[in-house]
Amino acid sequence: MKDKVLVEVKWDDAWTDFKDISVTRAKKLKPIPRTTIGWLIAENDLCVVLCTDYYDKDQSTINTPIVIPTGMITSLYKYEVIEDKEKK
Repeated sequence: MKDKVLVEVKWDDAWTDFKDISVTRAKKLKPIPRTTIGWLIAENDLCVVLCTDYYDKDQSTINTPIVIPTGMITSLYKYEVIEDKEKK
């Protein structure tokens, strides 16, 4: 993960519930809009893969991956990461 890219993904999430509801009410159900921010690990035709953390000493390991199918994504913004030169 040499080039760190921070992204904001807006997407419509699928969901489920374990209670009985009427067919009339079920026809009105919609996906849940979400916004997820994370480090971009992969981006392809099928999905975007993000993580919450990367390890400075072992960049071959990430923490808390999330896979968001491309068809659920409504927008994706990439942010420039500017390193603080004073802290180096």
